[in-house]
Amino acid sequence: MNVEKKPLIGAHVSFKKEDQLLGSILDFLKINATSGAFYISNSRAYQKTLVLDQEKLVKAQKIAQENNFSLKNIIVHAPLVGNLANIEKDQKTFSLTKKSYLSDLKLMEKMGLILFNFHPGSAKDKKLGIEKCAEGINYLIDHTENDHTIICIETMMKKGNYIGINFSEIKAIINLIKNQKRVGVIIDTCHIWDAGYDLNDFDFVLNQFEQIIGLKYLKGLHINDSKNILGSNKDRHANIGQGYIGLKNLKKIVFHPKIINLPKALETPYGKDDFKKWRDEIELLLN
Repeated sequence: MNVEKKPLIGAHVSFKKEDQLLGSILDFLKINATSGAFYISNSRAYQKTLVLDQEKLVKAQKIAQENNFSLKNIIVHAPLVGNLANIEKDQKTFSLTKKSYLSDLKLMEKMGLILFNFHPGSAKDKKLGIEKCAEGINYLIDHTENDHTIICIETMMKKGNYIGINFSEIKAIINLIKNQKRVGVIIDTCHIWDAGYDLNDFDFVLNQFEQIIGLKYLKGLHINDSKNILGSNKDRHANIGQGYIGLKNLKKIVFHPKIINLPKALETPYGKDDFKKWRDEIELLLN
């Protein structure tokens, strides 16, 4: 197999305050990753306290370059507490989410990272939730107008009052974005499987994505197996080859010629030795 034809694949590692990007890059290299993901800060908190260490940042960028690891292939995950679709009257959550995401985007720009991934949120009124989510994205783009970051909507499943549970809802959000060059989509394989997209025929699913949203918007993938049957709407990730999606289907997705060059990150359940687990799963997918 030609090296250039190997998929970009990695895992969701940590971004520790003391080591910052340097620690994450070293972790990626430990598992032979060519892409990956992390949270810049606490996934359960809005407030940001991180001050970038310029010396460590330069060292991280140097090591990445020396190892042919492109920072453009890192997917930064937004805090899970955020909800841009919040339509409550007091707007407290909406305001906190905007400030939190904007802080992450500004840090990303300083580090040379591009892909920012977030869950579109939840709202009892789906139409208003979609409009509110788009309003939040437009705010973030307006306040980073000279930056290079791309704000990516993650595919979800029908759980609670989530929005973005199918390609049509994600397209509805994108339609309301003023600068659509700054918006993208991240497919989570567990999420779309649990939402009812049958990954036994990924060509069909990808064609649906292409027809409804457009492949130009697809910026990366979370590669996860699922503990649940198709259409369960439960969102429980399984290790690669140990769920209902299966190794064969996930390998086809990872090697699919239309998306082979897009960054992919494992979000599989943690084990006693995360690095060994991730190395093994990456090797399993690539061979």
